[in-house]
Order: sequence, then C-alpha cells, then structure tokens
Amino acid sequence: MQLLEEDIDNIGHIVARRYFTEQGWNYTDLKLSGKNILESIDVVNEQYDKYPYLSRDWYVENLAEKSIHLATRWDDLNILGNLLRIVPDQFDFLLKFNSKKSMCIVVQTELDDRQQHAIAEARKSGFNVYIFKTDVPKNMDFELEEVVGGISGRVNFK
Repeated sequence: MQLLEEDIDNIGHIVARRYFTEQGWNYTDLKLSGKNILESIDVVNEQYDKYPYLSRDWYVENLAEKSIHLATRWDDLNILGNLLRIVPDQFDFLLKFNSKKSMCIVVQTELDDRQQHAIAEARKSGFNVYIFKTDVPKNMDFELEEVVGGISGRVNFK
C-alpha cells in the first residue's frame, strides 16, 4: 500500500514521541497542545489584569497548564508564545531535560525554507533545536484476513 505524506509524517511523529518517552524527557506535543500554550499566556494576562498584586511569574508557576508549557517564569512563557506566533505549526515538540527547553522538528527529508526559518527564529529566542529525522518507507505491506463463520474458512486479501 502506498502511504500518503500525512501518514508518513504521523508515523515519524509517533516514533519521536516514543523516543522521548523512553529517554524520560518531559515534552509537549505542539501539534496537540501548541494552541493551549498561547491560551495560557492569555490566562496569565487576564489574571494579572484582575489581580496585579501577584506577579506574572506566580501565575505561570501556578497554572494548571504548567505541564504543557513547561515554563516556571513569565519571561520564558512569553518568549515561547512569541516564537509560536512567529512560526506557527513549524515545530512538533517542546522538550525539557536538564532544565533546558528545546524545540524539535520531525522530518523525513531535508529541511525546507520555512523549517530553516523557524529554526533560526528559535535559536534567536534562545532555544536549542533538535531535528528528529525518521526513515519511514513509502510503501507498507500488510495482510488482511477474514475469519468467517461456517465451513468456508479463511480468506486472505492483499
């Protein structure tokens, strides 16, 4: 079966997620939660506007979404949010290990111009960048068996 480009990207994404989990790294899947990070910034700003006697750092530290944005200070969250606004949908993961946050792009081929631009912006913002390259086959073999009732037995489809 010929895989679609979207299928190949999804498989690469799954492999990267598995690798980060096995390494014990904290990570956020930006394809699933990137929007939540930007919403967290809005929540901090709203809370700070209502109760300015508490610092923005306090709101960041005590947000329920802390496990998503992996930030402990307002400056860190704001820098991350600005990066995600400048280069939306370019990064696949936000990683955190050894107290350092990094961005990650999952690719199957060479980086395109938009990805190169995103990496440059991330580095300007102080992030390390990881490129997780996977080699997913374009064709995948499979076998589908039907187990039917009665005496007719099995049928194989290819």
